[in-house]
Amino acid sequence: MKFISSTNDVRNYLGLQSRKNIKFKNISIDTRTIKKDSLFIALKGPNFDGNKFIEKAFSLGAKAVLCSDKSYKKRTNVIYVSSVRSALLKISSKIASNFQGKKILITGSNGKTSTTRIISRSLPKCSSTIKNYNNEIGLPVSLMSANKDSKYIVLEAGAAKKGDIEYLSKIVKPDIGIITNIGNSHLEKLKNVEGVFKVKSELIKNIRKGGTLIVPNDKKFLHRWKKMANGIKVLPVPEKFIAANEKILSAKKIMTFDIIENIADKKKPKIIPISSSLLGRHNIQNILVCYTCLNDLRESASMMHKSLKNMSSSISRQQIFSWKNKSILIDDTYNANPESVKRSLDVLSEFSGRKIFIFGDMFELGRFRKKHHIDVGLYAHKAKIDKLITFGELSKLASKRFQKKSYNFNDENELKEFLVNFIKKNDIVLIKGSRGMKMERFI
Repeated sequence: MKFISSTNDVRNYLGLQSRKNIKFKNISIDTRTIKKDSLFIALKGPNFDGNKFIEKAFSLGAKAVLCSDKSYKKRTNVIYVSSVRSALLKISSKIASNFQGKKILITGSNGKTSTTRIISRSLPKCSSTIKNYNNEIGLPVSLMSANKDSKYIVLEAGAAKKGDIEYLSKIVKPDIGIITNIGNSHLEKLKNVEGVFKVKSELIKNIRKGGTLIVPNDKKFLHRWKKMANGIKVLPVPEKFIAANEKILSAKKIMTFDIIENIADKKKPKIIPISSSLLGRHNIQNILVCYTCLNDLRESASMMHKSLKNMSSSISRQQIFSWKNKSILIDDTYNANPESVKRSLDVLSEFSGRKIFIFGDMFELGRFRKKHHIDVGLYAHKAKIDKLITFGELSKLASKRFQKKSYNFNDENELKEFLVNFIKKNDIVLIKGSRGMKMERFI
């Protein structure tokens, strides 16, 4: 049973008087994705008001509503609060505080979603982040939707500005905090990599005393993390465990490598062979993070072995499938920043065939936006990508350093018409750009 599965569950966490108890199966924050027998949470923000969609939610199958519209105050299937956001904070904080199992919170510039899902599928009796719900609304909803009998809860925390990770980690107060990496993301508000480091490191102050911090073994930041982690164990990755003998068999869409323990003992190192359908060397780091986490929890890696063999690429945001004219498409259209683009280019470079990169503009890079787009062009050249196709004004700058034939478009229909004739049999095509570019339109 979920922590929140009825209106009286909500009222109890909020300290409200019990009324007619209405049970529901799901929690929804958007009428476009609402399911039958749901609790609809009517959020209000500067540019939207969920209260205006309450009747629509009921017509779509919602059984109950949490809202801040006083006109619904007397209805038995409505829970009225003065602030829905404050209510979500109160409910989720109490759930996290009362939870008797272990809580794991994951942040970082890249790899959050993949790492969250790898770890959650490798642990017994585990609840996890729903979809990519990693902000001040999504994380509380994920906690509310978690199962009461879970042994572990694994959550993802995203940040676009200073204070975001502080807010989310204060709700969770994790036993294990994980920072996957520090890179160039959300620079419009965070200014530079130092700003990214500071906001991701907000996690540390809310890890419980005696808990664990898992971080990349990054010379630029490791000593600073160790200074911040007062009373917290710090586990750099890789350190105790390393990866070796990596092979990416792109034709079979399989990656294999060995995790080596007892590194200091050269005569008797323990070797753990790993086979995964997750491609890309960045996923080796994600898997090592998972292995480090399991080891710290003293959990067997047997579930990780099984899940990695059967885990589709859809647990990351890269999906690989057959495309037009018998080509192969790497769909990585969800979002983009400089590091994630380079990681996707690394995956593309492992395939045989004509390698084509369809590149849309990257947003939220502030004053560095031109430099980072130019750098992508150079990286694509070094990765031996055969053809670069850009969509947008910024991505066009990548052509300057690509040093090969490139094609630049600003018109959606022109690019679509071009692709129909340009993509050939056995081509490997990567499509990637920021969320605002909606690069999925070209699939």
